[in-house]
Amino acid sequence: MLLLSATSAGLFFPILLSGCGTGAGAVQLSSQTFDFGQTALHTSVERTVVTVTNSSSSSTSVDLSLSGDSSFSLASSYSCGGTLAAKSSCAVVITYSPQQDGAEAAVLQITQQAQAPQTVNLTGTGVALSAGQGIVTATNNPLVALYTFAPTGQGNVAVQFGTTTGYGFETASYATPTNGDPVSIYVAGMKANTLYHMSATLTLNDGTTYQDSDHTFTTSNFPAAILPTITTTTASGQTPQPGVELMSASNSSITGYLEAYATDLQGNIIWGYNYGDRNNGSDFPTIVQPVKQMTNGDYIVVLSYASQFLLDSNDDVVTPPAGTVDLVREIDLAGNVVKQITMAQLNSELAAAGYNLTLDDFHHDVLVLPNGHWIVLANTIQQETGLTGYSGTVNVLGDVLVDLDTNLKPVWVWNEFDHLDLNRHPMSFPDWTHTNAVLYSPSDGDLVISIRHQNWILKIDYDNGNGAGDIVWHLGEGGDFTLQNGSDPIDWFYAQHNPSFTTTNTDGAFGIVMMDNGDDRIDASGNLCGTSTFSCYTTVPIFTVSESGKTATLTFRDTIPAADYNSWGGNAEVLANGDMEFDLCDEPAASNGDYTSAVEEIKTGNSSQTVWTLQETGANLYRAKRIPSLYPGVQW
Repeated sequence: MLLLSATSAGLFFPILLSGCGTGAGAVQLSSQTFDFGQTALHTSVERTVVTVTNSSSSSTSVDLSLSGDSSFSLASSYSCGGTLAAKSSCAVVITYSPQQDGAEAAVLQITQQAQAPQTVNLTGTGVALSAGQGIVTATNNPLVALYTFAPTGQGNVAVQFGTTTGYGFETASYATPTNGDPVSIYVAGMKANTLYHMSATLTLNDGTTYQDSDHTFTTSNFPAAILPTITTTTASGQTPQPGVELMSASNSSITGYLEAYATDLQGNIIWGYNYGDRNNGSDFPTIVQPVKQMTNGDYIVVLSYASQFLLDSNDDVVTPPAGTVDLVREIDLAGNVVKQITMAQLNSELAAAGYNLTLDDFHHDVLVLPNGHWIVLANTIQQETGLTGYSGTVNVLGDVLVDLDTNLKPVWVWNEFDHLDLNRHPMSFPDWTHTNAVLYSPSDGDLVISIRHQNWILKIDYDNGNGAGDIVWHLGEGGDFTLQNGSDPIDWFYAQHNPSFTTTNTDGAFGIVMMDNGDDRIDASGNLCGTSTFSCYTTVPIFTVSESGKTATLTFRDTIPAADYNSWGGNAEVLANGDMEFDLCDEPAASNGDYTSAVEEIKTGNSSQTVWTLQETGANLYRAKRIPSLYPGVQW
């Protein structure tokens, strides 16, 4: 039994947790001191003060306690506590809300069963800001600063920043608190180990502006050992769509590699999320799948393991070890947790809501709806008998969509086992569906999903949470549409990833593009690619779909050279300037064996002219997406 204790507003409260212990020396701390630096009064900051690592081959338990000034409190919902899996790490997050002008201190004690307690000394300094005064401090993210400004009145504040006092970049604009307290803004989009200038501009409600004095901030960097090698090339005479590239990396030989990051179009890393709670062991290693920008300026990440790990080579069910990370998390630009839900919590919520359903893991995607709901994608395993081509009982791995409201409560559930034919399994059965993307159709409020192992994209009657869940249509080989301007079946998409709409309208008549990986492609005689008949190949096609006419017209296709065959991962989208961007996740390995990926921006005319290319070495890029900036509504 484990006692987790913490202080909040000077109060002590215990939480009982259970776990299994390991021998002495199993737990190591990344640091024994942490300084919050200057923090304005009437504000709060959350920081990861230490990372706890279990280096042993067995799970263990961790006990936290905090003593000292009541300005420091444990963010217990997101910190270490309970079971820590073997070869795994977790973060201890502390909230600092200074109570006075001046220095404050506390002591964090971390105890693992059969090991002497270890401590981390915490310090911070409260600062009383005068109206019109600002301060800039560091965050847990080496590429992100926190700019806190005391307004002179009601209005909106934005921060300009750059390597000179000419600035050149700007954050989003944020409303001042109605009670007159300071406003805190994360400044992100800076290169590593570089001095930046920054200044806040206050625009009062009457139109008057106030400019703060210039402040400087020098970024640091993530550890060099976890960073990829990136090069970019812009073709002569071409101009790429402005913005930044948001990456979700996976499948690296580098321990603890940076999985979620953004680069400028020159290939400089300008943001990243290096989460502390990950399993680096060979079984069920944690990966980001994927990271996405939210309309509120936060980012959402799925932290889990590859879904196919739930079945072994004999198709027997494999249970992840205790403490395995499996959650969906919203973070701010500094990497602080805003809210999250674990798989254990979701299963508890489903049971409380009356659903007779147990889910196994989050995987591949998460969708944030305009109303703030999350559509999460999860696996479930059912034992089935009497299946075509199989004898006895088979463990079948399928997918479930769950609509979570803004309090992360389930309000709508869709289960593939209720809607699809178990005897249709063209590839990789009993990993039956392997759904890998969820889209929202704003024109009709329905959902569109990509099911890789069915070679299908489906529309589901969601109707903004009021739908019955019926399948509206199946797009792909053997589906509901007639292929036009192409040869059926070879010119359909196969084993596809991450489609996206190419038109503003998303029902009736619309455009759609996807990464057509090409595994499981068949020709007119039914021959499977990868055999002696023909090789598998990858394309990036655009289809114009008519729902009423049940036609899918192939209007554009870029066929990837055979040497760059992309068997898994990737995405495709049409950019604001009309160019297409796509991610070749599974490029051939580098000469030293490293994983590689390529991201390309091309013209969609007859020539498929290359505009811009990014080459990455160190991991496979599960997804890469051009976004205007790190702030929604702001174009860089």
